[in-house]
Amino acid sequence: MKKFLIGFGGFLILLGAGGLINHISMTFKAAEAEREMYGGSIDFMLLQMVGSFGPYLFSLIGGGIIIAIAAFLTAYEKRNDLTSELIHALSNKDSDEKINIISPQAQQPENTSPQDLKEDEIPLYEQPQNERLYWNG
Repeated sequence: MKKFLIGFGGFLILLGAGGLINHISMTFKAAEAEREMYGGSIDFMLLQMVGSFGPYLFSLIGGGIIIAIAAFLTAYEKRNDLTSELIHALSNKDSDEKINIISPQAQQPENTSPQDLKEDEIPLYEQPQNERLYWNG
């Protein structure tokens, strides 16, 4: 699907650019011929023919939008893949942690207070959190 969108968008851009170049050259030739035949200002003749650029500009813009959509779909697919890998890795990590959990009461000796323990020995639920780094919301 993405390859088709990129190919179709590229085709529209090439078609619009080629048509626009061809139309501009034909406009100049026609304006020169009219100026030789009737005289007058070539600027006004070119201004009258500018209105017919619409389909070519529409093709250029449409091709660019289609390619942008294809690029968005590619980025969105990569994001989904990374998110699913992250969820899978976190679910594996959580299941590993659940297996290795030891009750915090068994780690702490009965005759010591939390102030006497080293910081590594204080259970996680009693350690002070640095609120600048961790948000408990």
